[in-house]
Amino acid sequence: MAAAPKRIRVLDDVTIDRIAAGEVIERPASIVKELVENALDSGARNLSLNLEDGGLTSISVEDDGHGVPFSELPLAFERHATSKIASAADIMQVGSFGFRGEALASIASVSRCRMVSRVAGESSGGLIELAGGEIGRREPAPRNPGTTVLVSDLFYNTPARRKFLKSAQAERKAVVRLLTQLALAHPDVRWYLRADGRVLLDLMPVESLPARARDLLGASVLEHVARFELEAGGFSVGGLASRPTWVRGNRDQQFIFVNRRPVESKALSAAIAQAYREVIPAGKYPVVIVFLQLPPGEIDVNVHPAKTEVRLLLERQVFGLLKKALQEGLDLKQAVPFGGEAAAGGVEPGATDPAAAEQIARAETDYLRRHLRAGAGFAAGSESEGQRGLFDGAADRFAHRSSGGFADARADAVYSAAGTFAGSGASAADGDADPSRPGLHSAPFWQLHQTYIVTQIRGGLVLIDQHNSHERILYNEAKQALADRDEGIATQQLLFPAHLELSPGQIQAFQAHHEQLQALGFTVQPFGGQSVLVQGIPASLKNWNEGQLLLDILDDLSYEDRPSQPAEVDLLASYACHGAVRAGEPLTVPEMQHLVDRLFATDLPLSCPHGRPTLIQFTLEELEKRFGRR
Repeated sequence: MAAAPKRIRVLDDVTIDRIAAGEVIERPASIVKELVENALDSGARNLSLNLEDGGLTSISVEDDGHGVPFSELPLAFERHATSKIASAADIMQVGSFGFRGEALASIASVSRCRMVSRVAGESSGGLIELAGGEIGRREPAPRNPGTTVLVSDLFYNTPARRKFLKSAQAERKAVVRLLTQLALAHPDVRWYLRADGRVLLDLMPVESLPARARDLLGASVLEHVARFELEAGGFSVGGLASRPTWVRGNRDQQFIFVNRRPVESKALSAAIAQAYREVIPAGKYPVVIVFLQLPPGEIDVNVHPAKTEVRLLLERQVFGLLKKALQEGLDLKQAVPFGGEAAAGGVEPGATDPAAAEQIARAETDYLRRHLRAGAGFAAGSESEGQRGLFDGAADRFAHRSSGGFADARADAVYSAAGTFAGSGASAADGDADPSRPGLHSAPFWQLHQTYIVTQIRGGLVLIDQHNSHERILYNEAKQALADRDEGIATQQLLFPAHLELSPGQIQAFQAHHEQLQALGFTVQPFGGQSVLVQGIPASLKNWNEGQLLLDILDDLSYEDRPSQPAEVDLLASYACHGAVRAGEPLTVPEMQHLVDRLFATDLPLSCPHGRPTLIQFTLEELEKRFGRR
C-alpha cells in the first residue's frame, strides 16, 4: 500500500532560525568571521579576541567601533535587520562585509550570547543577553565606545551539530587562518588574539602590506617575494608573490582578496597555478597574496551565505589579468622551466659551478664505462657486510624481522625463487658457476636520472625510488624515536644557530609539537615574539637548507584542511618527506648501498609512508617479451 502523501506546512520560527543558522554558522571560525567583519564595518581600529577550547566553550570579540544604540540592541538580533543596505538595489553595490542582517540572529539562535555596546556621545552603554534566540536580559551597562560580544555554549541546543565539530586544536587553527587573512587585508588595524591563556597574535598597525606580511609569514618569506601590479579595463590587481625558488607543500600561504574581502575562487586559484605551471614542480605551491579591485557591479558577493565565495561577471578577463600580472611582475616567462633545458644539459640540480658539474659528469661516464666493460660489477667482497646479506638470500633474513614485513603478496613477488636478490648468472648450487669469476650477487648500483637506483637481480632488474625509500627509512627511525623518548635521534649542534621567524600557524604547530620535535633531534627554543632559535638538528638530515626544512614541517602541521588523523602521524610523515633525499640529487655508490641496506631493515620496505611504492621489479620474462625473445 502506497504511503499517504505528506502535507505541505509552514515551519515554525524556531526551526526556521536554526536552519538559517546552519547556512551561516558552521563552526567557531564562522562566528569569529561574522563578528570581526561587523566590527570592521563599524570602523573599528582595535580588535581583541579571546577563545576558550578553540571557541567551543566561548568566543569573545571586543572592538572600538561606533557601537549600537541601546534602543536598537534587540533589533540587532532580529533576522534580516541591518544597517548596511536599505533596498534590493543596494545589494549589487554593497561595499561592506555584511549586509544580510542574519549573522547575529543566527549566532544567537544556536548559542548563549551577550552583547555590551555604547555609541560615542551616549552617557552609558547597554547590555543584552539571549539564549537560543530568546532575549533574557536587557539593561544599561557601562562601557567605552564600541562593542563586546561574548558567545558561549555553541550548539548547546543542537547537539547533533555539535558532535560534527573538530577538536579544539583544529578549530583554533581555523580561527588563526581566518584572522591571518583579515589582518593581511587590514594592516592599519591592531589585532590581538588570546586562546586558553596564551597569546597567539599581537599585531600593531602598520602602513604597508609587506610589513604586515612580515609579521604574519615571517621575515624569511619576505626575502623571496616580489611585488606585482597591473591595471586593465577598469580592473586592478596587485600584491606579493614568491619567486619560483620558494615554494610550499600546500596552498596554506595563498590568499585571495576581492575588494578587500577574503574569498575562495577556483578560477583565481587556477590563474595562479597556470602562471607558475612551467617553473615549479607539480605538487608545490608559491606564496601569493592577491588583491583584486573590481567595480561593485562586476562582482556578486551574494552567492554563498557566509560570503566566502564570489561570482565574477567577467571571469575570463580577471583570470587573464591575474595570470599576466604574476608572469610580468615576477618575470616568470624568463625563468628556467622546471625540468627543462637547464636540467637536460647535464648540470646537477643545485650545482652552481659549471666546472664542478662537468667534472661530476666525466667521473660518472668513466665509472659506467669501466664497469660496463668489466661486466661483473663490483669485485667480490667490495660490498659492505650488510649489502652482501641483501643480495644473497636476504629474503629469509628479513621476512622474519617483522610480522608486518615481507609476509604480504608484494614482498613475496619480489622475493620469489625467480626474483631473489642475487645477481644474474648461475648459482653455485646449479653446478655451472665459475668459482674463479666474481658472482653477480655483488651487482652494482646505477643511478638513473639522479632519481632511481637500478640494480639487477637473478630474475630481472629492480628500480628503486630514492626519495620514497629514504622517506620510509626516516619515518621508521622517527617513529622509533618517539616511542623511546630516552633514546631519540642523535642531534648535530649547529655551528651558527638559525634564527627563524614563524607565522601564527607555524607557532601553534611548534607549541603543540615541541616535545616531539625534540625527540626527533631538533633543539629549538622560543626567541621572543614570533621567532625561534634552532641550535641543533637531526644528525641524519640531508636537506636542512638553512631552516627551510623545519618551516616546511611546521607548515604541514599548521595546515587545517587535512583528513583527521593522529597528530603524531602528521609529524612523522612531514619529517620524513621533507628530510628525505630529493629526486634529482646525485648519490655515490656507497650512499646507494647504505640507503638500500637501511630500506630493507624497515618493517614495510615496499612503500613510503604515503603509500607510494619504493621499488618496481621487471622480470626477465617481461624484458624478453619486450625484446621479442618470447
